[in-house]
Amino acid sequence: MLYVAISTAFIIGAVLGCNEVEDPIKRDEGAGPWNVSRVQRLNNGRNGKLVPVDLGSHPFQTAFYQGDSYVLQYSVREGRKADVIYFWQGSESSRWEKGASAILTVQLDNDIGGVARQARVVMGSEPAHFLKMFDGAFVTLLGGVDRETVDKDTDGTMLFQVVSECNNVGNKKPITRTNQVQENKGSVNNRDVFILKTPRKLFIYEGQSASPEEKATAQKVVAELFPGSQATVLQGGSPSAEFNAALN
Repeated sequence: MLYVAISTAFIIGAVLGCNEVEDPIKRDEGAGPWNVSRVQRLNNGRNGKLVPVDLGSHPFQTAFYQGDSYVLQYSVREGRKADVIYFWQGSESSRWEKGASAILTVQLDNDIGGVARQARVVMGSEPAHFLKMFDGAFVTLLGGVDRETVDKDTDGTMLFQVVSECNNVGNKKPITRTNQVQENKGSVNNRDVFILKTPRKLFIYEGQSASPEEKATAQKVVAELFPGSQATVLQGGSPSAEFNAALN
C-alpha cells in the first residue's frame, strides 16, 4: 500500500451540490501552453513513468481515460516554467496510479525548481481553469491503459453525457463536463444533453430540461472529437426511435 504526503499541494477533491472547488491559479483564462502525460507502471511493478499523450496513444487529444491518471503541466504564457502541475485521477484509476501521479508530480516540480503549484484533480470535480484549457471540450472515456495494453470501446458506438452544475466560486458561471457512459437506454435522461456516435451517424439529443451551457458544450465536443461530421440535433422529452435503436 502506498501513502503519499504532499504538504505543498493544492488539493482538489470531490464536492457535493454546487461546485466549491477553487482554481489553483487565478485571473487566467487557460489559454497558455500545456502538455499532458499518462502515468504508466514500469515492468518492475513498483516504479512509474510519464508517457506523453498524443493521438497515437489516445483516440482524442482532449480526452482522458477514467481508468488512468495523468499529469498536466500548464504555463500562463510561452517560455515560462510550469505555473501549475495538475495530477488528474480517473474514477477507475488504480490506487497505485493515483499514488504514482502524486509522486511523479513532486519529482517533475522539483526538476523545474519547485516553482509550480501542485493541484490534485479528482475526476468529476475538475475546476473551471482546468476545463478552460480544453476550451470546454474535455471528455472522459471508458477504459484505460495498463502498460501498453489499451482497454477501450471498440464497437463503433459511443455515448457521451454532457452535464452542468452550479458554481459557487470564481466568476460563478456553471461548470460543464462531458463523460462517456454505457451505451444503454438507462444512461439517457431528459435533463441533460447526450452525444451518440454510431458507425454511420452522429446525434446530439438535447433533453427538454437541458441547460444552454450543456447545449453549447455538446457542440464544442462534437467539433473536437468528430471534426467534419454533421450531427443530427434532437430535442424534446425523449430521443428518436433511431437514436434509441443504437442503444442496448
